[in-house]
Amino acid sequence: MILPRYWAKAESEERSPQGKRVPFAVWRWSEISLEDARARAREAAERIAARIRDGGPLPERYAYGERPVREEVIREHRGEDGSITVAVTRNVYGAMVLNTAQVMFIDIDIASLGRVKRLWTWLKRVFGGRAGEASEDPVETALLRLRTWVAQHPDWGVRVYRTRAGLRYLVTHKTFEPGAPEAEEVMEYLGSDPRYRALCRVQRSFRARLTPKPWRCGINLPPARYPYEDEDEERTMAAWQARYAAACEGWATCAFLEWVGREHVHPDVAPIQQLHDELTGVGKDLPLA
Repeated sequence: MILPRYWAKAESEERSPQGKRVPFAVWRWSEISLEDARARAREAAERIAARIRDGGPLPERYAYGERPVREEVIREHRGEDGSITVAVTRNVYGAMVLNTAQVMFIDIDIASLGRVKRLWTWLKRVFGGRAGEASEDPVETALLRLRTWVAQHPDWGVRVYRTRAGLRYLVTHKTFEPGAPEAEEVMEYLGSDPRYRALCRVQRSFRARLTPKPWRCGINLPPARYPYEDEDEERTMAAWQARYAAACEGWATCAFLEWVGREHVHPDVAPIQQLHDELTGVGKDLPLA
């Protein structure tokens, strides 16, 4: 799992061949030290400055899933070899996220499933008239896709959760390597967001949001982003986190729906399932956020 511990920002300004002043900032990371991250940031800034002087275009802002995410590690667990196997981080909008090195989560965003229509056409072709009798509700369509996969792979077991915007699957019968062909195949088949799949490959981990999105429980976005500039930012963030934690009390992140396939939990999956269900509010009968 790649969760960089050290981040540094380099800010600079350069003039284009036309004399235009171009300010810019660049972040870089390191697993070694803060000074190493700073050196990497300075090197990147020098490359960007040279490009500006030569009249070249600025590099496009990188897309989600192209680089590791800049998130504060709240807690972590390491394996016998010293590598991180499980971590809880705080994302850019302040929610807590579960990161796992081998336990596969798959989120299906029903609201943005532009593929639902194509899935429905596929289902009609495969199942003929029976598909025409089924609901065209996108949740049911996604679940039918999952059940089809599991029917073709009878050793599989998947816990299904309802989220505010769709579905979440936790694969329980075995562990997986992020980015491996087996993981890529099932995530693509089930309609997982391509950006999420790319981030899994980059960070070598799977992810699942544990706490509500703040705007869904009446809280503004965080006033600062990790790493914090100074003690004032740290205090401001601590106050925001206290408000956010209090607001989360009345909400759950997901609700358990059903178990598709084998109701078997691999020993390495069991503690992750327990942690996930506890921190997301499964079984508490609360509104979803």
